Amino acid sequence: MRAADFRLAELIQRDASTGFPVINDNRLMMIGLGALGRVNQEMIQGLDLELVEAIFTRMGYENGLALGLVLADNYDWDSREELLRAGVAACAMAGVAVAELDELILEPAGGLRCFRGRWRQSFEAQLQLEGLGPSDRPVCGLLSGLASGLASVALGQEIWVQELYCQAQGHDHCAYEGRPIADWGVDPAELRRRFSLERLDDDMARLRQRLAAAQRDLAAKQAELARLRPAEVTAGGVLHRSKAMGQVLALAAKVAPTASTVLIGGESGVGKEVLARFIHQRSGRQAEPFLAINCAALPATLLESELFGHVKGAFTGAEADKPGLFLEAGQGTVFLDEIGELPLELQAKLLRALQEKEIRPVGGLKSRPVRARIIAASNRDLAEMVSAGRLREDLYYRLAVFPLVAPPLRQRREDILLLARHFLEKLAPGHPGLAPATVRKMEAHAWPGNVRELENAVEHAVILAGNELIQPEHLPQAVGGAVGAADWLAGDMPNQDELLRRYTKLVLQATGGNRSQAARMLGIGVNTLWRRLKQWDMG
Repeated sequence: MRAADFRLAELIQRDASTGFPVINDNRLMMIGLGALGRVNQEMIQGLDLELVEAIFTRMGYENGLALGLVLADNYDWDSREELLRAGVAACAMAGVAVAELDELILEPAGGLRCFRGRWRQSFEAQLQLEGLGPSDRPVCGLLSGLASGLASVALGQEIWVQELYCQAQGHDHCAYEGRPIADWGVDPAELRRRFSLERLDDDMARLRQRLAAAQRDLAAKQAELARLRPAEVTAGGVLHRSKAMGQVLALAAKVAPTASTVLIGGESGVGKEVLARFIHQRSGRQAEPFLAINCAALPATLLESELFGHVKGAFTGAEADKPGLFLEAGQGTVFLDEIGELPLELQAKLLRALQEKEIRPVGGLKSRPVRARIIAASNRDLAEMVSAGRLREDLYYRLAVFPLVAPPLRQRREDILLLARHFLEKLAPGHPGLAPATVRKMEAHAWPGNVRELENAVEHAVILAGNELIQPEHLPQAVGGAVGAADWLAGDMPNQDELLRRYTKLVLQATGGNRSQAARMLGIGVNTLWRRLKQWDMG
């Protein structure tokens, strides 16, 4: 999951017995800024300023640590950076500041060198200016602690965030920088003592254990960061973020301005017509008609008339001339869906239309020129149909001038949540959204019906959930039911090492984390299991 997909409101539930807002069974409270400001002033007047700063910093650190663990537990993040960015975004959602992460620099080995950003409209700076006036020093201790705890969880190492300058000092925003504690040139033990962080080692050990399930092999994470995953794209009705779909659209954009025939392959429901419309909209023909027909939906006689037209009196019921789609499209695009279902007797006529750029209406004596661009699609293996004699070989090669294959949804899992939220907003604008457990179910499902199945599942869930947050039980049984172990382990065809890692994780879950029992079930020694867990960064 990416930070752009995160919504704090989807994490907040309501306790059925008390009505309290909760996150992962942790009760939340709302405190007004005015009341907090008065308490802050009284603490500063009655206590040492350094002690007040330590209290607020510790409070922020604990909340940052808790927030990071909640995010790590509830979502499978694409990378540590995405987890960090989601936490930064949560600051604004929680009302403490509008936080921005401007720069993140990682070491070649994957550790943090530093990150920098800004806080705008910090509640601490506002309290200082409204209650005590301008300050000669940064005042955002709670925010610094919050960012430190969050970053420590997200990046898996002890991070300390310091405020460089503050809005309370007269600047238009607050600036912060985060580094490993040792890189600040201060004694970590002294820092723990000063801010009452003696339990930091225990906290870090605890968070490493809880993060183990969400962390991935470091090389894979670095590869993801290196290729700078594309931002979501909405183009010609194609909403995507995945590299697989991006590559197909890049090819489609290349062929779009030409007059070449395009053959789109792919499973049922992947969006072949959407891809055809994408090509049409970039072809220079977008002002002309886009006409689509499903070759499997009509009997041969009627299909011939729909495609090529007929003259008056050609057959019973032909009371007037009909131009047919090839002529009605003019210089636009004709999309022939399920072209593999075209009867053999019509294949020769279609071949002539493609080869000679002309057609002859049913019952007609004169040929008429065809100027429309042809795009065909099929969910069948047309090359196999040629071998079986069910599709003319010469027609196949005329159709497959520029073949494209739309990837199935299970190969573009980055798009699942993006598409689900798109369908949800279309069906129920302003809906509360999807619970984290629902997101996990959806991303684990194989989606044999692809995007069409996903859209139907969202509609099914909206009907059952109404205006409530969508839970797994609101999904269709095929999606919301327990994810089969085989599908979870190998639904996306992982390599052997990843398959072994997932199975090991599954066994550990089944044994409640008992490594001795897990090792016996896996048929290996405890030391071997320990080495594997270290190798996979699973603690």
